Amino acid sequence: MELRKAIRVAGQRFSAPPELRASIRKNMGETRTRSWGWRWGLATACLLLLVCLAFVYFSVPRESNSLLAEVVDQHITSLASQSPVDVVSSDRHTVKPWFQGRIPFSFNLPELADSPFALIGGKTAYLAQNPGAELLYEVRKHRISVFIFQSHGGEKEMPAPDRRFSFTVAAWSQAGLQFYLVTDAPSEDAHHLVSMFKEANRS
Repeated sequence: MELRKAIRVAGQRFSAPPELRASIRKNMGETRTRSWGWRWGLATACLLLLVCLAFVYFSVPRESNSLLAEVVDQHITSLASQSPVDVVSSDRHTVKPWFQGRIPFSFNLPELADSPFALIGGKTAYLAQNPGAELLYEVRKHRISVFIFQSHGGEKEMPAPDRRFSFTVAAWSQAGLQFYLVTDAPSEDAHHLVSMFKEANRS
């Protein structure tokens, strides 16, 4: 209480000069202006960042990733099915002719002699409402699905098998066809089969 009283008395005894009050108010106005300027600058930077992110988001093609996810889903469905193929044969000369009249294109299957792969069979598949072929292989108790569709441009191209969706996935275009390979086998086996398919369909 004594301290408050002393402060009150001092306040009555001493008063700030008008110049000091004017200077303080001026500085407060400049500070407020700088504060608003800083806030506007930050807001503008955030807006530009959002615009850039939106541009990247909408400019990056997501259709290819969607197609990869779809073929992975089809491979999982084949793994869970008791009848994963419609034509059951380990002979490529039996499986390839079965697709005639069922899909609007032709393809070649690799020769599997002296390789660790075994052909189980095949069935028709659809990707983005386009008919194609799904071929099922086996290597060291791992299943491999190879999907073949007509190429329409802008398809996914992976120079080497890529690990995605907990599977090894490869995609490439060749001879007017789009190929997708999906497996849980090691990437070395996937790369081997990709090379064999590329060699078989080399024009």
